[in-house]
Amino acid sequence: MSLLVLLLGLGGGAALGWWYARRGAAPGVAPGVSPYLLPDPALEWLRRAHQALGVWIAEMDPAEGAPRAERILEPDRLSVGQIVAVDRRLERVRDQEQSGVERMESGTLVFQGSGGVAVALLLPKGQDPARLAAVDADLHRLLDGVRRRPHIVQLAQARTQEASLESASSVGLRLAYQLERLLDGQVVVAAFENALDRTPGDTEGAPRVRVIGVSGRGDRRLLDTLLPGESELARAAIGLLDHALVQGDPLGSVVADRRHRPAAVLVLPIRAGERTVGAVALWLPTGAEPTGGIRTELMEALANAGPRLVTALEADRIRGQTELDTLTGLQNRKGLDTALARAAASQCPGALVFADLDRFKTLNDTLGHPAGDAALVHFARILREQIRGGDVAARAGGEEFAVWLPDTGLETGLRIAERIRIKLGTTPWEWQGRSWPLSASFGVASCPETSPTLDALYSQADAALYVAKRSGRNRVERAGGQRAGRAAGS
Repeated sequence: MSLLVLLLGLGGGAALGWWYARRGAAPGVAPGVSPYLLPDPALEWLRRAHQALGVWIAEMDPAEGAPRAERILEPDRLSVGQIVAVDRRLERVRDQEQSGVERMESGTLVFQGSGGVAVALLLPKGQDPARLAAVDADLHRLLDGVRRRPHIVQLAQARTQEASLESASSVGLRLAYQLERLLDGQVVVAAFENALDRTPGDTEGAPRVRVIGVSGRGDRRLLDTLLPGESELARAAIGLLDHALVQGDPLGSVVADRRHRPAAVLVLPIRAGERTVGAVALWLPTGAEPTGGIRTELMEALANAGPRLVTALEADRIRGQTELDTLTGLQNRKGLDTALARAAASQCPGALVFADLDRFKTLNDTLGHPAGDAALVHFARILREQIRGGDVAARAGGEEFAVWLPDTGLETGLRIAERIRIKLGTTPWEWQGRSWPLSASFGVASCPETSPTLDALYSQADAALYVAKRSGRNRVERAGGQRAGRAAGS
């Protein structure tokens, strides 16, 4: 048994053990397990197996939008300067998605980067070149495992409940993983969200197709994006395309800086009876469509997913009619009111952030309402990424959003609002190939700093937001009118 088979077995065992141990408990990582769901000694074992000076992992923290790194090394054999040199080199590997071998002052660095993650082994000088192939193969498996980590966590948190309680996102995630394991290539799943509002053959109303699942090898930024109607995946999801083998991007370039490598992509619809409710895009490693038993498994997986997706879409629609915003998936105003009502029972503290996309009418008038909807979804995704698990993000109406931060003081609320503002302004967004800068204005109020009770937070946060708008937009204002942050040069 090879080292990496052992590592992957241990990693899978740790993930499954964590899943079953944590069912019914709050999400978290079990003691003795690293953030990568591998036992802590695993990276050390990898280093020793190749007699390496160190093992490096570098990625971007999805919650903070900042670099995160882990390294296991022999500090006595490396100086601080040599360690920093590898750190910096690996940042470029991560950002530029490079792979290769490079001689450094400290030794030979073997590295791989893909999808915002980079891994490397630093070998001592004089290492046998014949070992490089084995090192490269082990790094490939390590890279694949690290990239899958967020999806493993999501799968573990998706409780094994009756299909009637599944969400569309959980159906999409599980299908994406099932098909990736089958085909050994990345998978994207999309749902025709308003399919149940239309009868077969109905052409009235704009179809809304959203990405609900991305496999471990895919780009996580695609999740929750609305697809342009002319993209092959959207056309398949609404029943206008039965089968297509595409060379290029079947999603219509919905992520501005996403790298597109030449590849054959198979696009197939997901059906429940006569109704088309979604579609999948399958990147084919060999360039050829699957045949025989693999194709049979593929079609069975799609046939099984169709009825589950219908049930999930219906459940999502019912939830959306009560406390969820159907476009963004965030809480609506009623859901926000419910969260504040629950918080009122425990009194302070807490901070309320109001946000409003700047010049949204101009965007709608210039690019059209579908583009405006896509921009709202983009901002909603940023909100979800930047807040904590117990926080509540809501679309209060139109282009207005709110975030309730329980057990949070004013200064922390201001910092979170500023972080969201910067993330929105520095994350590229485009519609059908046209880039469009997005920004938002923010108002922040808190209990007890700006109000002794929660009752006045709505009006205080709204008044602070009004000040931010009147003072030049793209800034954060605190209740009471004292400026908390603004864009440079505004």
